[in-house]
Amino acid sequence: MAAFGLFKEPKNIIELFTFDLTSFFTEEDFKEVLCEESDGVFMIEYEKKLSWCEHDLFEKVVYRVFNDKKNIIGSNHINVRFHAQGNRVSVENTKNLINKLHKTYGWDDENRIEWSAEDEQNFNKAMLVRQWTLGEGKFIYQVKINQSNTTGLTLTILFFNNLLHLINQ
Repeated sequence: MAAFGLFKEPKNIIELFTFDLTSFFTEEDFKEVLCEESDGVFMIEYEKKLSWCEHDLFEKVVYRVFNDKKNIIGSNHINVRFHAQGNRVSVENTKNLINKLHKTYGWDDENRIEWSAEDEQNFNKAMLVRQWTLGEGKFIYQVKINQSNTTGLTLTILFFNNLLHLINQ
């Protein structure tokens, strides 16, 4: 429990960020960076550079919105991805984020707990992957940290719209 009840533990990933993930499309300072269509499905990416650094790692957030022309009664599928700049990525900041995700969600999909020696080895080889598959029924979503030489460190929320449904946003 937090000191004097002033701080509450986060219940989901949305509460781990200063940036309000739920208000992205109500703000004016995002830009469309990509639009593609394939087999009747539109994919549009919107990007926002943050004026601060989330978790001392992430400086940019990208929303990827999918719209299926054949599905006229369904909702759009949305993924959210935070990107870290190479010079921002440190083992300590990455470890802190993984430990916060573990504290919020528990064991990951591979039954791993907090940061481990294996995570540190994978981080040093730019091959770190941790993911949590969450939700219930048709409202499954996934939180994934991925690090590679090509994309750097990213944190992705797949099926973000399902998370919003679960928390009634």
